[in-house]
Amino acid sequence: MKKAYLALLSAAVAMTVTACGTISPPVQTLPETAVTEAVEPTEEPTVPAESVDEAEEEQIKSNTFIAEFFDSNIMFTDVQKLADDSLKDCTFEKQAEASNGIQKISLKTANGGGILNVMCIDLSQSSISYDLEYILENFGNYYFGLTAAQMNGISEDDFVSNYRMLNSVLSKGKYQRYSSVQKTDGMAAQFGYTETYAVLAEGKLTVVSGAFLSSDMMDRQNFMRLMARFAENIAY
Repeated sequence: MKKAYLALLSAAVAMTVTACGTISPPVQTLPETAVTEAVEPTEEPTVPAESVDEAEEEQIKSNTFIAEFFDSNIMFTDVQKLADDSLKDCTFEKQAEASNGIQKISLKTANGGGILNVMCIDLSQSSISYDLEYILENFGNYYFGLTAAQMNGISEDDFVSNYRMLNSVLSKGKYQRYSSVQKTDGMAAQFGYTETYAVLAEGKLTVVSGAFLSSDMMDRQNFMRLMARFAENIAY
């Protein structure tokens, strides 16, 4: 069973990358100039062993949780209505497909492109023993990392804002994490946004995770509004 769900997760991630590729705005090619520069050797900064050990330990815990999560008798449920309602009046060119219980949506404009993954996971028969906030935070962080990695040429160093929220009341909770990107090389600018929003209520975990990168700032604004629309349409 564990191998089956891990295979499902790998297939879902692989199909996301295959279908959408990495996200990047159109690139204008400029004449290249060869520059010869002398580089002096520099010493690599020393990272304390304790910091490395702590990071490795946290990564092991996260990997263990994800493996147990997908091996805990979960079931993906239909999210077509959520996607249809949220995409009404959407100005992006879009193409959607369902794969392994996940609704995968490709978005495109003249200046950029992006992806959206929408899913609802029924945990009512799950044997997972973690508490509500732990599930939300760790699954949310995991999927945020997968989504942000789709933005071609963008790293965490390029994030100009980074927000994370987690709250819960009784038997329900919600998670939100987002980052904005504004990057320039002196000739062209890139504007991006990535967000993961998740709600766990009534035994169901609903997740919307997306990223968009464009050379037009208005594309970023429109994508942020689209993510807000999805969040509004998820019952909490």
